[in-house]
Amino acid sequence: MVKHGATKKRRSGRAGRTKLKNRNHQFYKPPNILDKTVRAMWNPRKSPAQNMSDMGLQSGVNSSIDKRAECAKEQWKAPEAKPDGSKAIELFDIPQTNSANGITKLAGKTYAQTLLPVSIEDQKYIRKCLAKHGDDYKRMMRDIKTNDMQHTQSKLKNMAEKFYQLTKDQVKVDVPEKVMHLMVNYQEEEDDSSSE
Repeated sequence: MVKHGATKKRRSGRAGRTKLKNRNHQFYKPPNILDKTVRAMWNPRKSPAQNMSDMGLQSGVNSSIDKRAECAKEQWKAPEAKPDGSKAIELFDIPQTNSANGITKLAGKTYAQTLLPVSIEDQKYIRKCLAKHGDDYKRMMRDIKTNDMQHTQSKLKNMAEKFYQLTKDQVKVDVPEKVMHLMVNYQEEEDDSSSE
């Protein structure tokens, strides 16, 4: 068996001599600040832009010229303090419906989605499921004959909620009697036309 110069390689002293990394600066090399006052105020845990704004200096001096610098400057703005002095960001749940008429209207992404938020194919699909099961989405999900695309319970619920929000002009299929009471916009238009 041929050793392909293993002895030569071993005697050359190359084996086992890997250079170890400098572990003094684990993530990055900190800036070498010569001025004593700046060094005293510099916080290594903050970004350079945040440190400069804390010292009263402007980091994005070209922000009026360069749009990228302006975006970066806005990104590092400190959250404004509330009247009670806290800087916490408040999070809110987006409701499925609002209290005014029971629906939340969301603008479509494109012109076609604004005109017809639910496609005709999806309307036919969800109409078939709603006609058989009403608003029982769990049974609807498990029925693989009507739900042949095997959508999940949440997907079917979202499709149905979009279908309920359609106006009479947007509905291109017959609305099942089981869910006619949930069609808020559809009923409002019928009531308006009957009152006239």
